[in-house]
Amino acid sequence: MYIELILLLIINSFTFKYENNSYPIDNKAIEKFSYFKLTSFQPALNFDISIDSTFQRYTIKYQNKNITLINNNPWIKIGNEFVNSPLAPQVVDKNLYIPFPVLNELCKYFLDKTVSIAGNYIILYGEEGRHIKRIIIDAGHGGKDPGAVGYAGLQEKMVTLDVAKMVAEKLSSENGIDCILTREIDTFISLGKRAKIANDVEASLFLSIHCNAGKRRSATGAEIYFLSPAKTTWARAVEARENASLQYENKEERSELQSILWDLAQTEFLKESNTLAGKLVDGISKSNNIINRGVLQANFCVLRKVYMPACLVEIEFISNPEIEKKMRTDEFKSKIATDIANGVKEFKQWYEMKVNN
Repeated sequence: MYIELILLLIINSFTFKYENNSYPIDNKAIEKFSYFKLTSFQPALNFDISIDSTFQRYTIKYQNKNITLINNNPWIKIGNEFVNSPLAPQVVDKNLYIPFPVLNELCKYFLDKTVSIAGNYIILYGEEGRHIKRIIIDAGHGGKDPGAVGYAGLQEKMVTLDVAKMVAEKLSSENGIDCILTREIDTFISLGKRAKIANDVEASLFLSIHCNAGKRRSATGAEIYFLSPAKTTWARAVEARENASLQYENKEERSELQSILWDLAQTEFLKESNTLAGKLVDGISKSNNIINRGVLQANFCVLRKVYMPACLVEIEFISNPEIEKKMRTDEFKSKIATDIANGVKEFKQWYEMKVNN
């Protein structure tokens, strides 16, 4: 996967996330690939570097482990073994720059962790990082962005906030999962900032909760989306409606949406996101006798920028007058929240069994 990523990861700056701290990393575009300045990682990892200038050979020492790199040579000596990298380290202005594959090998050997790129973040994942410990629950819309509005005036932003709080309470109290809400009051938060919250805290899962809407007043049912190009006319319509929140953001925020980069970053989690979506929609429809409209794909901006399993939940149609009445009741919202929480628990069990066996 990282061969695809390094082709496009040419952005101004990176931040290395390690042990709850952030470190700025210098990078340079070399032949259309992003390379990282080796010494930028020293403050975080505290390794030593010895240089043989005659052969432009760099030996990195971390605890009792050594890695040797040679300028413009794809062969890396890791301990007593040699590994061939798709890209070779490069010396520029007397500084050694390493490409993503070399950085990944370095972190695997020194730290027993693999590297992931999330936008302009470099994030490490080890065995402990593959458990569902922290979840971002995103209440869709808010503040100046009301979302869809029912025939009797109920606003989507208020329903999603209530449900999000209930989901967080259930998961935190029953399972000890650390749940973080993107918003806890009726306030506007840009789509980019919602994703940034998830990436900054290194969450394991991202759920964005919404209410559906359609032209037919009789439309009903629950559907769950994960990130991928929309396959149907209906999915494209829902995608357009949810992405319409961008109109409330300023041009600078919109210009930071690096669509291609984030689509690539999310590919690692498509299978997990699809599985999560299936467990969520099955639970909601069975428990509440709600029509199961299935798992769908769409290119939602709020999902595009998170680097973890992620789904957008359309709990029901606020445009249906009968459903709108139910959405005003705590009983209905609590049932939906319980089903979402149960779906997360089922996914957690499936996911942790998959990655740890």
